[in-house]
Parts: sequence; structure tokens; C-alpha cells
Amino acid sequence: MPTSTKLESLRVSDNVSYYYFDSGNVPGNKYTTLVFVHGMGFNGGVFRKLFPLAAAHRLRIVSLYRRDYKPTTSFRDADLAGIVSGTVEGEEGFLRSQAVDIATFLVMFAREQHIPPAEGTSGGIALMGWSLGSLLTHAVLAYLDALPSNILSDLGKYLHTMVSHDVSGGFLGMPKPLDYNLDLWFEPDVEKRFNLFYEWVTAFYPNTDVTSGNIDDLEFNNFSDKTHSMHDLSSEELAELTSAKTFGASDTLLLRIRLDVFKATTRRAIFNTALAEKFLPNLRVRYMSGGASPGVLVWALHELKKCLADPKPMYGPDAERARDVKFKFQTEGNHFIFWDEPEVALEHYIATINL
Repeated sequence: MPTSTKLESLRVSDNVSYYYFDSGNVPGNKYTTLVFVHGMGFNGGVFRKLFPLAAAHRLRIVSLYRRDYKPTTSFRDADLAGIVSGTVEGEEGFLRSQAVDIATFLVMFAREQHIPPAEGTSGGIALMGWSLGSLLTHAVLAYLDALPSNILSDLGKYLHTMVSHDVSGGFLGMPKPLDYNLDLWFEPDVEKRFNLFYEWVTAFYPNTDVTSGNIDDLEFNNFSDKTHSMHDLSSEELAELTSAKTFGASDTLLLRIRLDVFKATTRRAIFNTALAEKFLPNLRVRYMSGGASPGVLVWALHELKKCLADPKPMYGPDAERARDVKFKFQTEGNHFIFWDEPEVALEHYIATINL
């Protein structure tokens, strides 16, 4: 992390403040802002290697700390009541509230920092969801109709693209494929489960062909002997970037939201024509995956790509392709390409945004 980069904070409501890292203003004031929303168990610091590269690409990079990742405001019992209730209304209400908070952050940041408005894919904001973070960026798109009018109008001036990097099929409402071994998720001890997850998610998977769309070309469970990402970190350094406690608490609750709610979120985000025509109709949606990412994540994008042609079997009789959606199946890097090869990762992010 550059010594000049420090955690900043922004209050989005009376009770909620988000903390974030910001690579800073770009000389000339003509730049695009990428706002990253991190995944499960890892906080916003995981994107720190991208910061020194941002200005050379006319980019400003902001990495948000999600709720429950200190020092961002923790969830209170009342915040989680919707998930704990086990009702569709409660689970949808939780996702909607998170969507409103994140969208509010984007608008307030844009206003306070006077970032340049969007002109096509230049200027403005590209909202970047990584792994579990993609669930919340999807929710932003799904619940645009829940935003106050002053937030929505300004969001339309800045937000031009939503990118999902290695999103899980479960968060798209898809049942897990039979090939995928779920054992790690049933480990009852949180610390052991986090260690198993850490080993699984930072590995390199020997996928044969990530572009074919053939499930037999993907490796779901067995990773290669290649040294895992982040292997060089001391236990103290790793602790600065992770939270096993949050992994086993609110993040695990998110995983328990029913598939039908995730499916409804995806349907509202990209398969609901009435919503797309009324709310940010020009917003572009992009998906990307890594060449050595877990095969189950690559598979999810191929399944979603099939749904674009005919979404009705998966997303219901009223589902229609409603937004500009494209995919990038990169052949390089694993789930942590931004850590191992930050320059390559940034090039892939730029290419995906500009598809």
C-alpha cells in the first residue's frame, strides 16, 4: 500500500459509515473511477496492488469495506433480522437495504470528490463486484427503484457499467452442479472452515478450456500444485486483509439466503424489461472470470450466457433480456489475479468495461 493511501470514511445515513481506500484524484481531471466491492472473508485491502497503477491508466480506484468489515459499520441485530427471519420478504429487504446504501455511497462519493461524469465508458463510475461482492452490486442494479429520486438522478450521471468478477452461480439463483464438492461448507468449526476456504479460493485450477462452455473442460475441485496466491504473506499481514469472524457470521448468513431470492435479484437486474427501460436504461453489465479460477465460477458465467438467449426456463415466464450484457472469459490468472498480476488484472478490467 502506498504510504499516502489511508482509509477514508463516508457516512451514507445516520447509522452507517463506509470506510474505503482511494487511489486519489488523477491529474487533468479526466478519468474513470472503479469502485470495488470485495468478496467473502477478505476485506477491501486485497485490491491494494492496483492503486499504484491506476493513474497511468487514467483510473481512480476505490476499494470499499463492506458492512461488518471493520472499521465500516457492523451489522446490528435489526439489520440482519430479515435474513434470520427466513422469509422471502425479509431476505429481499436485506438485499434492498444494502443496495440503497452502496448506491448512496457512489453518489455521495461522486459529489464530494467532484469526479468527472460519465461520457460513454469514460469518466463516471464502473462498479466492480468481486466474488460475493457481486451479489451486492447485482442488488444495486436490481433495486434501482428503491432509491430516493435525488440519489437515482445523480447515479444516472455517473454509473455506466457494472462488472461482476468471478460471481458464484448460487448468487445468480443457479443450483450448484453435481460435479462440485460442497464438503468445506459443512465444516462446523469456523476457523477450520475459513482455512479450508482460504486454501480453496486462492488456488489455481487446471481448467482445460474456459471458453468452450463445456463443463468437462473445467476443474471444480482439484487444484494444481502451483503455489497459491498470497502465500508470501505473514500471519500478521494476512490478518490485516481477512476476517474469519465475519466469514463465519454475516457472510455465512448471506449464503443461506434462498436460491429463489437470488434468482429474483438477477431477474430484476438483467431480465426485467420494465425496470431496465425506466431505471438507468443505458447501464452496461459485464461478467468476467479467470482462466485458473475455480471451475464452478467459470461454469456459472457460461450458464448465465445461455440464459441470455432464453431466460424463461431459469428466470420465469416474464423474463426477457433487458440490458446490454457481455462476457469476458480470460485465459489468465486465478481468483486473485489482481494480487498476483495487478497490471494484467487492470488490463482485463479495462477490456471488460469496454466490451
